[in-house]
Amino acid sequence: MCGFVAISEPGRVFDDLLLADLAADLKHRGPDSGGLMSETGAALAFRRLAILDPATVADQPMTDPTGRYTIVFNGEIYNYRRLREDLEAVGARFRTKGDTEVILAAYTVWGENCFARLEGMFAVIIIDRETNQLIAARDAFGIKPLYLTRRGKLAAFASEMRPLARLIPISVDQVSLAELLVFRFAAGRLSNLAGIESLPGGTIMVRSLATGDEHTRRFADPLATIDPDPSIDMESAIAQSRDVIIRSVRDHLASDVGYAVQLSGGVDSSLVSAIAQRETGGTLASYGVRIPDFDQDEAPYRTQAVKRIGLDHTEITLDEHAFADALPRAVRHMEGPVPHYGCVMLMLLCDRIRTRSKVVLTGEGADEMFGGYKRYDIWRDLARKGRLAKLVPEWMWPFLQRWREIQRYSGHDPAIFAAVYHDFLALNALFPELIPVPGAREAAAARFADFRERMFAVDQAAYLPSLLMRQDKMAMAASVEARVPFTHMPLAKVVNRFPAALRAPGGATKPILKSVAEEFLPHDLIHRRKVGLTLPLDKWLSNPDGLGRYVDLLAQPDSQLAAFTSPGALRNVVERFRAGKLQGMPPMAHLVNLELWLRSLPTAAT
Repeated sequence: MCGFVAISEPGRVFDDLLLADLAADLKHRGPDSGGLMSETGAALAFRRLAILDPATVADQPMTDPTGRYTIVFNGEIYNYRRLREDLEAVGARFRTKGDTEVILAAYTVWGENCFARLEGMFAVIIIDRETNQLIAARDAFGIKPLYLTRRGKLAAFASEMRPLARLIPISVDQVSLAELLVFRFAAGRLSNLAGIESLPGGTIMVRSLATGDEHTRRFADPLATIDPDPSIDMESAIAQSRDVIIRSVRDHLASDVGYAVQLSGGVDSSLVSAIAQRETGGTLASYGVRIPDFDQDEAPYRTQAVKRIGLDHTEITLDEHAFADALPRAVRHMEGPVPHYGCVMLMLLCDRIRTRSKVVLTGEGADEMFGGYKRYDIWRDLARKGRLAKLVPEWMWPFLQRWREIQRYSGHDPAIFAAVYHDFLALNALFPELIPVPGAREAAAARFADFRERMFAVDQAAYLPSLLMRQDKMAMAASVEARVPFTHMPLAKVVNRFPAALRAPGGATKPILKSVAEEFLPHDLIHRRKVGLTLPLDKWLSNPDGLGRYVDLLAQPDSQLAAFTSPGALRNVVERFRAGKLQGMPPMAHLVNLELWLRSLPTAAT
């Protein structure tokens, strides 16, 4: 896991001080070493978190023996040993024991086709001096971030947006802001900021260093694997899932510096922990977060998992003051409002993990692959509400207040909007100029007719990326690499072929995964109600010394969010909140979240 910046502009020689500043912006992603490469027309700045072959010979930027290619690479390739054997069979020779040199050799032998062979998480830039091109590529799911910006003939790529803000003027992208209001995450190519885009997962971009001409193509598409095979029955689905999950966890243990696990007490992280412990010599370290005096704290289930698996477990305590203190830091590292308030928990947890480990395995992706959310349990009811909403003329809704739960789906596909748990209609009323336009979610849903397949597609294309982004940025804030065994193309190619009737029959969540887990985990842990990273936000917001310290920011004259609604509107919301008049109230924690992000931008008015 690392961080890099790549800049190109025909004929330009980039200043060493600029490159040093760009690298410094990413030092938290790679505190172990750094490197620069600069030549006419292109420059690379790199920071390394050394995990595979931590010797200096594997530092980056790395150039092949001929001098033709130079690479910077963020991520891990889990099948690099097998690829290395294939490359050695055709004459490749290696100086290092890690995966970076394998990618470099793979590109030398197979060209752009090499990226489809890589199993893992990656963002890659390769400079080809013979063709005078820059090649950028990102893994299929977009586990590793890769941003780009263009200004005139200048193009720049980076692992985070912060370095790019040194190169172009920064402003809020209002299309992104509309999605952030409703979905808490701007999906697809949106980055939150105008002039910066996110290179989609599974994409290659080739850019001429001489002319600036560029072209892109997809080399991998997870949604193309959603192709149910009706011949697969439940017994076969469970057996195939068991095999592919074990193989994925085993692959994700590749490390020369050890690893630990995040343990929430849920099925997903507990199953990863159990399989990893079986594969580990010695006792595996696990970490969890305890919330005192909170009835939804999952500590009792973590205790069950720790005893059953035999983990060396550490707990940190998170109270409302620690959460409030850390929230601005989480927003700053997220480079946007936190898409889930559990981001703060993950960041603080990784602070503790970093005292013993650079690598942590997580359960992210299981819900999106196996149907773990409540919406998969009640999919029939959601589909019915969507059909009813289509029958009601728009002018009738003000007279049908009891049907507000159905009104949510007027003009909105429930396969998309069932993932929005707050009252987005109240947000639409407060910010009428910030209504999301059709984007990545609608494009994913449009590819499928079946309601459940649309939900899987939207979750894998737009909701899962928010979880992957939070894991990457919250872990990297502490210089820790987060790995996601359930978000793996070899696994997706198996699981996405299961019929929807097996993955999401209705009346249950994750039936296939839970059947696999019976071999590894206590029955009560597996079949309890899902909690997730839930926090007592309403209680914390009511305390002006805790999270509530930020509420009045919305009513101050320099409120940044107030610029996007009518004068005095946010002040009225704050007054209603303080008076306890919560009926029809927009989600206050989310408004605070957005305000903190807008204030963190260098363009914030004061």
